[in-house]
Amino acid sequence: MRVLHHDGSSCDIQEEEILYFSNHKNTIFVHTNQGEFVLPTTLSDIFCAYVNNGFERLDRSNVVNMHNIDGYDSIRKIVSFNKGQQFTTVSEANDLRIKKYITARKKSKTN
Repeated sequence: MRVLHHDGSSCDIQEEEILYFSNHKNTIFVHTNQGEFVLPTTLSDIFCAYVNNGFERLDRSNVVNMHNIDGYDSIRKIVSFNKGQQFTTVSEANDLRIKKYITARKKSKTN
């Protein structure tokens, strides 16, 4: 995927590197272990393009790669990545869904 650095220069990142997408002031940001990049599109477009690849909309301001979630804080309503170094929000409406997902994933890792 072609993304932009904050200085306007471009680079390619792989889908597996994406932790999550976020939206701020009509700008889409792509978050990876290497940092934050700009993607000139809408979150709705991203969700449509990535819904079959393990990405979910957990809040109106993000689309999350579910495979890269490390944990979920149900009190703060955030999913974390990189051992808690990065996080994004989960809407109240998605609280139960993310809890079920985390529980199911833990069970599948122990089997």
